[in-house]
Amino acid sequence: MSEKHLDKVSFEFIRYANCWEDADVLLEGLNLNSKSKVMSIASAGDNCFSLLSKSPKQVIAVDISSVQLFLVELKKVAIQRLEHGEFLEFIGVRKSNKRRSIFALIKSDLSQTCKKYWDTQIEQIENGLIHQGKFEQYFQLFKNKVLPTVHNRAIVAQLFEPKTAAAQLKFHNEEWHTSEWEKMYRQFFGIEMMGTHGRDPEFLKHVEGSVPDLILNREMEHLRKEMCQRNYFLYYILYNQFKEDFLPHYLRAENYTKIKNNLDRLELHHGLLDSALDKHPDCTHFNLSDIFEYMDPELFRAVSKDMIDRSADGAIFAYWNLMISRFISTEFSDQVNYLKATSELLKEKDLGYFYGNLIFDQKK
Repeated sequence: MSEKHLDKVSFEFIRYANCWEDADVLLEGLNLNSKSKVMSIASAGDNCFSLLSKSPKQVIAVDISSVQLFLVELKKVAIQRLEHGEFLEFIGVRKSNKRRSIFALIKSDLSQTCKKYWDTQIEQIENGLIHQGKFEQYFQLFKNKVLPTVHNRAIVAQLFEPKTAAAQLKFHNEEWHTSEWEKMYRQFFGIEMMGTHGRDPEFLKHVEGSVPDLILNREMEHLRKEMCQRNYFLYYILYNQFKEDFLPHYLRAENYTKIKNNLDRLELHHGLLDSALDKHPDCTHFNLSDIFEYMDPELFRAVSKDMIDRSADGAIFAYWNLMISRFISTEFSDQVNYLKATSELLKEKDLGYFYGNLIFDQKK
């Protein structure tokens, strides 16, 4: 399988410092057990760690970016060596002036290539790892320069205040969704701005239709609901930090020890899915993030067929569609079933409101 579709994409920096897919719905849909062998897109590593909380047999974290895998490895070693509170401090959830010294204590456990990379990136460590991705810096620009032009701090705080469904809808319609908000939102989350400051332009080239229309409609739908009041993705977008009483799955205290105890089951793999499948041809579960977003229809079919042919019987494939509709079960209906009830139920719970579809498919 060729990497040609990624030739123009830079992998010289952290693109995502956090995973932007909801691990809670991912885990519920995959329903792992002690025999599960999971292949997962690495990204920032968060959801790979969450997968470990279910004590599967193995999790293979796959990424074409060495830098993303360096980030995953550093988080892994930090979880191994640090208590929960120290880890939150080290990666940037809590304020700290000790991150350099913490890194000095744990870096001997890193591989040589990973250690060499992070020795040159001390400033990123000192500033908190979870804030260092290009995508996160896109939201930092939004929060610091753009958001204040339409909403003050009091209005933003009010969005997250506990209120009834009726009160949330009223607040959204009368206070939040102003004409100024809509105009700003369409501009900032348009394809040009997003391609320049957020996702790589190559990741958007297969999109059809209006990007701001798609994103705005999903934003409107979610912010009218009570569930947005405890959405850690939304909170990070608007505050550039996580609030400790609603953290991503892998950062929660109740999951931390389980993850720590299973870190030996995590394997990092640098390359595309086909090379990972060469080494691990019998995976039972797949977390594919939104990788099909970057592919033309022909490549999507080729990658899907390869996974179907080289996965275990009954394997489950989990993935998200952002702006492009891709269904493995539509292309290979004779080999794969769409788990419609599961997919639709979990999409209703999904805090990743910006995604269009959450799909669970199962190999026949």
